[in-house]
Amino acid sequence: MKKLIATLLSMILLLSVLPMAGAASFTDAADITLESAEAVEILSDLKVLSGFPDGSFKPNEILTRAQAAKILCYVVLGSEGAEALKAGGPTFYDVPASHWANKYVEYCASKNIVAGIGGGKYNPDGKLTGFAFGKMLLVAHGASAGQFTGSGWEKNTKTQLAEKHLDYGVKVDSSELSRQGACRLALNVMFDGEGEEVESTMAYKSFKIVREPASNNHNAYERPTYKYTSNEEDAYWPGIEKTVTASPAYVQADGPVIGGKLVEALGVSDLTHKETITYCNGTSRDKPFANDALHTGSTKTHNYTGNGVRFEVYYSNFTGKWTLIHMWYLPEVIKDVTPEVKNADGTVKTPTTVVFESGRSCPSEEFTKADVGAHVAVLGTGGTSMHKITKANTVIRGTVVKGKVTGSGKKTIAIDGKDYKIPSWVEDAEASAYLAKPTVGDEVSILLSDLNYVVMLWK
Repeated sequence: MKKLIATLLSMILLLSVLPMAGAASFTDAADITLESAEAVEILSDLKVLSGFPDGSFKPNEILTRAQAAKILCYVVLGSEGAEALKAGGPTFYDVPASHWANKYVEYCASKNIVAGIGGGKYNPDGKLTGFAFGKMLLVAHGASAGQFTGSGWEKNTKTQLAEKHLDYGVKVDSSELSRQGACRLALNVMFDGEGEEVESTMAYKSFKIVREPASNNHNAYERPTYKYTSNEEDAYWPGIEKTVTASPAYVQADGPVIGGKLVEALGVSDLTHKETITYCNGTSRDKPFANDALHTGSTKTHNYTGNGVRFEVYYSNFTGKWTLIHMWYLPEVIKDVTPEVKNADGTVKTPTTVVFESGRSCPSEEFTKADVGAHVAVLGTGGTSMHKITKANTVIRGTVVKGKVTGSGKKTIAIDGKDYKIPSWVEDAEASAYLAKPTVGDEVSILLSDLNYVVMLWK
């Protein structure tokens, strides 16, 4: 008995350090949006929606009715329950027992979660809209299917999803829904109720997975972080803790944020100061950052948003608050790149680290010693260290353009007759130090961020 217990403990310890497949491992990970990254990471780990044999996830492909049935079965039954389903029926002649999705469609049809399109057909390859998949998820979550029939079903779907922020971070309407959008919507529904009674969530019932704020609750940009735990014997990941950066409900990387349009996009009528937490380049801000611009119908510009500023909004079920984050790009020159160091078991002890002339540093797999001296753009944060930021858009190689200055202004500079925009935050002392003051005729180089704004200019 003691030997058996020791063996089980060894297995649990091994599982706790094994890397799990995630969004970053897909060959097309760059196509997974910031809004969907958390959902793709978790749902692909749970096999709710898998990738393809070529290693891709195809995040922008439209969700099919067959894929939706599989997702719904895994969400309701968990991986073990969904995989144990047997082919049956067929209820629909176009999903015979030989079809890969037969068992999923049969189960969902028996529970009134899905229905056919008429004439005995299910149309497994048909594309789904956000409203259609949202309705299916709500029924799977316990809502009566009768609420979503007749001419008002789309309105009822939209209302019920919005009431609990279940449409958080995904556009739910009559347009077709992408695979990554489906992941986001499914994850939202799975963790509905987590701030009240953990054991009532679908994630707990199906997988024994619990999500809660991580110990520091944020990364260096103040993006919220969540800890996914699965500690019960019959859980999907026994003994594992997985920390993931939360995905935002809203992202805008260019142009000013209009308060009224923002709250409408978030599905709320307004945001009061007490309902918001605001950070600007990693620094906590108070009024007037969360101001009276944030209400329905307002045409005021939210403070510190505009050209070249990345703006992100997060919502927490645990605090009931919205976190507003403003980030702009800091110009940097690479001073050194230190290679990663591995432990004896092959795990990474120290990641590859980029060291900048300013003294900041950042873990990154995108650079080597050959990049020393390169000009790059770094998303801004407070302090002298970039901490453990590993998102691909942390350090941007950017695009270097060389040429002759043919025009210069406060908001634009023309190089060889082409205008390039200068962001609104260049008056910041640190940024201005990297922006030489050119005159017409000078030969210069400019570095453009991924938003195509001038981050650095040198002669």
